Amino acid sequence: MLEILYQDEYIIAINKPSGLLVHKSFYARDAKVYAIQELRNQIGGQHVYPIHRLDRKTSGVLLFALDKEVLKIMNDRFATREVEKNI
Repeated sequence: MLEILYQDEYIIAINKPSGLLVHKSFYARDAKVYAIQELRNQIGGQHVYPIHRLDRKTSGVLLFALDKEVLKIMNDRFATREVEKNI
């Protein structure tokens, strides 16, 4: 079960452990578990959209939008540096 750090009607933040892929990847065909799939199952099947990615080996906070409109807004905010990723 993924640790949900924050959730509201627009976004969910999880603590992504090292070794977990965000989504299916051609380069990691051996993986059977993905953050998108696990989170979706955990919250009752609701679609989730990754706002950004973290490498498979990287642990940290991973944000998901709960609809495509919020995804676009958040992607725009990352692009204009209104939101930053910090180490």
